[in-house]
Amino acid sequence: MAIEISIPKLGLTMEEATLVCWKFGAGEAVRKEQIVLVLETDKVTFEMPSPGDGLLHPVAAAGGRVGVSEVVGYLAADAAELGKLAAAHPAAETGAAEAPSAAAAPAGAGAPATAPAPAAAGGRPKASPVAKAMARAHGLDLARVAGSGPGGRVVRADVLAALEKGVAPQAAPAAAGAPTGELLSVAQEIPIAGVRKVIFKNMHLSLATQAQLTLHTEASAAAVMRLRDRMNAAGGAKVSYNAVLVKVIAQALRQHPLVNAAVDGEVVRVWRQVHVGVAMDLGRGLIVPKVRDADRKSIREISAELDRLVEAAKAGTLALDDLTMGTFTLTNLGAWDIDDFTPIVNHPESAILGVGRIVSKPVARDGQVVVEPCVALSLSFDHRIIDGAPGAAFLKTIKDYVEEPGLML
Repeated sequence: MAIEISIPKLGLTMEEATLVCWKFGAGEAVRKEQIVLVLETDKVTFEMPSPGDGLLHPVAAAGGRVGVSEVVGYLAADAAELGKLAAAHPAAETGAAEAPSAAAAPAGAGAPATAPAPAAAGGRPKASPVAKAMARAHGLDLARVAGSGPGGRVVRADVLAALEKGVAPQAAPAAAGAPTGELLSVAQEIPIAGVRKVIFKNMHLSLATQAQLTLHTEASAAAVMRLRDRMNAAGGAKVSYNAVLVKVIAQALRQHPLVNAAVDGEVVRVWRQVHVGVAMDLGRGLIVPKVRDADRKSIREISAELDRLVEAAKAGTLALDDLTMGTFTLTNLGAWDIDDFTPIVNHPESAILGVGRIVSKPVARDGQVVVEPCVALSLSFDHRIIDGAPGAAFLKTIKDYVEEPGLML
């Protein structure tokens, strides 16, 4: 009997995903636990293992949207069963021919990226569903992209190569009869999907459902800089400022547990665990990977975990567990020369700390004006459950720990 390949539920809110590609072509033999397809949800990219052994018969095409529990393919026990499946369910396009990258092709192979692609029926260039979706997202004219797939078909690797070489985007056609120069022309259309869709939803929910208040203060960064310099001078992997700040936040949350909370209907839930998220944007949209049990980790352990999360985010291999169940968020815009700002709480959490750049300023110390490094700290929180005074006390603890990290011991 054929084995069904169905879409698993990868999160509580997941309803559908994009079937990015199949790793095998129709009719190819697949062994149990081999990666048979790749899914992309709003949060993660997931490599799905095969549920058994058999000959692959895909019924959902690569590049399309698929729902939770939807059967997207079958594994036939033998050729006879495969033939019956093919008669009942026509095989879908797998995109498996796209697996080899353009970099793996021999030098000189294929046409240049700007050579025209062969046209399919109706004059449109032949391209895979994934390539078409990528071209639409980047406003790329597929007619100007050379295809390396079967019959000159444009595949994902060809689109990536064209984007790297800077092939000009397709110009939006002007409206018929419209006076030249009087209408706006579209340079690019960005679908509100994937990570961007999650950002839309979370930011709207955050401001629509919470009564947010932001408090600002400034702290001396001299002690934090000395601590980081000493740790890095001692050898080993470099420690980031974010690692120190995550530890500061985690210890402060232990001192002020009501900040480590969230609203659930008519109940305020105060969490036992301290999972601190760090906002990142590595070119694919805002994500907030979590450092789990940050209050029980050393600064070096936190730094190593942040390094792992950054590498996984760059590679698109963050697990669902890396992105969910956070209790507090850190957002640091110091690398972009931002002094201070008003961060938006990461729904459904109750608070977020915004950190600006470290900048030297004149400061009065013991009746003398001295120049020392300072950093702006901004705490946004849900005023429904955190009053102004407790919020200010939490931010004061953050400032104290930044100015004297030894207080965390």
